[in-house]
Amino acid sequence: MIFLSLMMIAYHPVKIPGRPRRFRVLLGLVLLLAILFGASQTGLRRLAIGASFGILGPLWTIGRGAENIFTKLSRSFVAKLELAGENAHLRNIINQQAAALLDQEILKQENLALRRVVNRSVDLLPLTMGRLVSRGWQFPFGQAVIDVGYQNVTGRLAPGMVVASGEAVILGELTEIYETSAKMRFYSVSGERLTAGLGAARIPVELIGRGDGNFGASLPRNLNVAVNDQAIVTIAGREFVLALVNDVERAAGDSFQEIFLRSPVNLTQLIWVEVYEP
Repeated sequence: MIFLSLMMIAYHPVKIPGRPRRFRVLLGLVLLLAILFGASQTGLRRLAIGASFGILGPLWTIGRGAENIFTKLSRSFVAKLELAGENAHLRNIINQQAAALLDQEILKQENLALRRVVNRSVDLLPLTMGRLVSRGWQFPFGQAVIDVGYQNVTGRLAPGMVVASGEAVILGELTEIYETSAKMRFYSVSGERLTAGLGAARIPVELIGRGDGNFGASLPRNLNVAVNDQAIVTIAGREFVLALVNDVERAAGDSFQEIFLRSPVNLTQLIWVEVYEP
């Protein structure tokens, strides 16, 4: 019975005066703090966001502006590099064209000079023209190879055809013909002998090659020979200049005079040659 009474007391606790009011006050304070904390979190968040936009906004604008400026500068730099490369390429082309025009002008002036040397306008038409591609060095300018052969020339090439420069100066003749090239021999090769007419009187003289476009000859002392007299070779009724008198030596008491002649064409600078039928 006592135990039952104690159980009833525990199940129905004794009400303490003032306890419910304190509980409600405490609960209200907790709720108020929760509401204030939530409001403060939202305000702080809004305040932080506003402060972030206020501080970072100008920095973002400045960054975007700097990025645009850098992009424009990069594009301008790349465009200038491309323009400089294009200018260099065009300048190279212009230099090559200028060099080609200079070569043509040199050949033109050489041709005019050679025409003045022979004092006439040559109306002979060459069979073809060729470019010197190699020279043999067994003897000084003894032979050379030109870039014409029986496959790249419409006319027929044959050994013995005359090789000249500037339409007027004879250099040598073809010796061998190949598919796209031909070999020629210079008349000035050392030991080569060729008969020519010297001077205005066309004095017969045998010229002996000395190499490198040089010739030598001996004539009686009483024959009048002057510097720059022409040695003319006639082939198939056509006259070509072979060499010009460069020096004359007359030794005292000698009945002969030694004559030194040289081709008017500088063989070291020779590029183009013409081929004529004999």
